[in-house]
Amino acid sequence: MTEADASILGLDSPAEFQRLRNGVLVLLRQELRDNALAEDLCNEAFRIVLERLRQQPLEDPAKLAPYLAQTARFLARTDYRIARRRQTFTGQQHAIEEFEDPAADPIAATQVDECAKAVRKLLQEIPNIRDREILVRVYLRDEDKEQICRELGIDESHYRRVVFRARERFRALIEKRYRVSDLYGFAIA
Repeated sequence: MTEADASILGLDSPAEFQRLRNGVLVLLRQELRDNALAEDLCNEAFRIVLERLRQQPLEDPAKLAPYLAQTARFLARTDYRIARRRQTFTGQQHAIEEFEDPAADPIAATQVDECAKAVRKLLQEIPNIRDREILVRVYLRDEDKEQICRELGIDESHYRRVVFRARERFRALIEKRYRVSDLYGFAIA
């Protein structure tokens, strides 16, 4: 801060300036909860006040602190409004953020296709037809538990064990055909 700026603000010493600056910083940190942004807006508040006071000085120098505080609050609220305006919230934000276009990454899309082909091939190799059918219905078609039990003649109390055993036999088939490290490719896809 130059002497000319200090005289415009009506401050007699650098200590007064520092006290005033610390007060504005405390106020902004409470409003924003972001130290870096508070520092930026504090500097901006002083710049704005200096420009205004160069054009028209304050009638009462005792009102400098409230004038600075009000300018800082205005800047904080404006920054908040701008940030909120830039956000688009549809109510399904988590679903939008998790959605990833498979075509965006051709390597990932190719890997997913290769993995899907390998899984389909392995499903055809399962010797137990009921295991194959239950895995396809549960994990690929996402059918209802009651419908699966009714059509395959499985007791609903026995359903979880049947699915577990089919999954374990499928895992054993995967481990037999592929290296253990390749299992991560199946888990990711």
